[in-house]
Amino acid sequence: MAITSNGMVTLSDLRNEYVAASGPVSMSQLNRGGGYVPLGGSRNTAIPTSGSNLSFSKYRNTSKTVSVTYEIIGGGGGGGFGVNDEGEGNRGTYAGSGGASTLSVNSTGSWVAQITASGGRGGENCGRSRGANGGTGAVSAYGSGGSGGSLNSNGSSASSANYGAGGGGAGGDKGSTYDSGGCAGSGGSASEQQTGTLTLEYDTSIRLSVGSRGLGGNSTYDGGRGAGGYAKATWDGKVNSLTSSSADYLIN
Repeated sequence: MAITSNGMVTLSDLRNEYVAASGPVSMSQLNRGGGYVPLGGSRNTAIPTSGSNLSFSKYRNTSKTVSVTYEIIGGGGGGGFGVNDEGEGNRGTYAGSGGASTLSVNSTGSWVAQITASGGRGGENCGRSRGANGGTGAVSAYGSGGSGGSLNSNGSSASSANYGAGGGGAGGDKGSTYDSGGCAGSGGSASEQQTGTLTLEYDTSIRLSVGSRGLGGNSTYDGGRGAGGYAKATWDGKVNSLTSSSADYLIN
């Protein structure tokens, strides 16, 4: 909880916000970066980094912690494949699942995942009947999944801008008098989306990691790829977003 932005600031206010313990406290320890007060924090810049003659007014509206708002989305699952001849024996197998996206925190020297958004499951290979179109990939918070393939066609991949959406399943084969036809693939599932707020201390490091897209099943007719994941963290008006791989950020 931040120290009051107006009115008198007391030594008790500083102890409650920054020390949270009994016993003597040197005023030099209440310098920014001096042991109790974080060096970082845009609202803490008025606090000096050295000296022992500190003005309590410098601590108005300062804080040891900050609210970090996050949005974490895993990768979408790929679409299942289709075939031109029967294919029911492939059921129970699946296209590639999307990868999980995470927000991890390092405050004690090791990384701990605080928020995880699971990737979408891949669509079932030959999960639809013979002579059917492929299944449509599942919609995500950012848009539709890939279209299912028509007969004897590949499924479509989800748009890369539709984070977490599923890929389209491939079409099957209708068959004829001397051809029994083949089954079509199911669309991939969408990933999880996690949103919320964490309260973290300034000078803490966070890591955003983005889950990869699920690959479509591969056979006579291929399933489409799912869309990759997304991760965003915002504090003090600073927006940090990522659409692939991973990156570390210092809360300052």
